[in-house]
Amino acid sequence: MGKAYKTITEVFDFGPFITTILLETGVSLSGATIHARDFRVHITREAIGEDHPWPALFGRKVTFPMDGEINVTGAAITDENGTPDPDGSCIALSISVDPRNTLNSIVRFNGAFNAFVTMKLVITQSRDIAGRGGIAPKGVYDLADGNRIRYGELLKEEIHSDPQISLKYVYYKPEAEEHVKYPLIIWLHGGGEGGTDTLVSAIGNKAVNFMTPEIQQIFGGKAYFLSPQCPTIWMDDGQGGFLDTKESIYVEPLERLIAEFIQQHSDIDRQRIYIGGDSNGGYMTLRMILQMPDRYAAGFPICEGYKDEWIGKEEEEQLKKVPLWFTAAKNDTVLPIRIYAEPTYLRLKKLGCEVHFSLFDKVIDTKNQYPNEDGSPYEYPGHWSWIPMLNNECRLDYDGNAVLLNGKETRICEWLADHRKEIK
Repeated sequence: MGKAYKTITEVFDFGPFITTILLETGVSLSGATIHARDFRVHITREAIGEDHPWPALFGRKVTFPMDGEINVTGAAITDENGTPDPDGSCIALSISVDPRNTLNSIVRFNGAFNAFVTMKLVITQSRDIAGRGGIAPKGVYDLADGNRIRYGELLKEEIHSDPQISLKYVYYKPEAEEHVKYPLIIWLHGGGEGGTDTLVSAIGNKAVNFMTPEIQQIFGGKAYFLSPQCPTIWMDDGQGGFLDTKESIYVEPLERLIAEFIQQHSDIDRQRIYIGGDSNGGYMTLRMILQMPDRYAAGFPICEGYKDEWIGKEEEEQLKKVPLWFTAAKNDTVLPIRIYAEPTYLRLKKLGCEVHFSLFDKVIDTKNQYPNEDGSPYEYPGHWSWIPMLNNECRLDYDGNAVLLNGKETRICEWLADHRKEIK
């Protein structure tokens, strides 16, 4: 009979991956010597539900690994939470993470959405491990006993019941203090994070970074985070029109969801509500600003999909009311900047609006954590410009000069947090 294991998942630039496996031995391992080479990890992923046709927009179909061994990079004695403890009874195994190998990712793109998969792990311990509290015998751990998603575990899931279309959402509520108001950051997911796995709306990309202490501190120490999810994609006109339509059946339901959420949480500072999103969510960011410009202190559309040709004089007047910071990459072939973000930015800039645009040549691993064989940094697809934004790495404007805030160089999150909306 096998033994139980737990897993810990972290959200990376390229999605949610299992990074740690916890083995409960039942004995104190004080004084034990443990090596990564004592363990082998085999992972089998099983898709849930049927696949959809591969989108032509994404080019050649990608085959994702579903079965194989993953490299164990470290082993340590810990407590049951994975915290280092020389007297602990658990063994924490670190496994390799790399954007080129999705074997330990807990989601998989099924042709329409990034959907959860069933993860089955078999961990083989090749030798007995003796500690002062007893012996952890060699054997197999193959009974899954839970998975923690860092920051994802802080999110609560709710549903907005709507007469038109009900929408699910996840949110983070900071620990409140009496008579204190907190900003609200609204994240609108991309096309791949729709569907029914609501948590994916926040962890499919690293949007949970808004909940980290570093980003929370930028927004005053504590901030709400709201991530609604649509069942299809935001750019859905209800008539079978996807991706190339100005209209969306979700505008009114999403408007009511946001209004309801604000009303239900009286400690939200209505002067500090920020909205942004990537790709299809970038489209919806502009669409929601057009719908209710007087609500938002600032917006941050990323690789957005709202065609500039859809913006007339009336739309210009609405967009002028909200400071915007666009982000995109020049080599984005999914939503080319010449059709979407670039002409919109240029016309708003010409109108004298407060608008910035961080335009990258390409999207790379700036920390060089996953170098290529020649040592050069790994390059992500050009559409993935949400990576620098969610890492708060946007600091240069369209002209290549640093964006200034009160005369000093700033980054996108600090710029957002500085904005207040005058409530009339």
